[in-house]
Amino acid sequence: MAKAGMKRPDVNEPHGTESNSKAHFSKNSETPVPEIQGKAKTGKAKAGKIY
Repeated sequence: MAKAGMKRPDVNEPHGTESNSKAHFSKNSETPVPEIQGKAKTGKAKAGKIY
């Protein structure tokens, strides 16, 4: 049962993320950041510089 003051949505109308248009995002031009390796990745101590 619907709450007081709330309209029941029509089943035939699109709602939420349903639509015909797709979102167009441009590709990321930045190069990926190198991943931290070894103990620095799993430990609690601050990681040093990556050379």
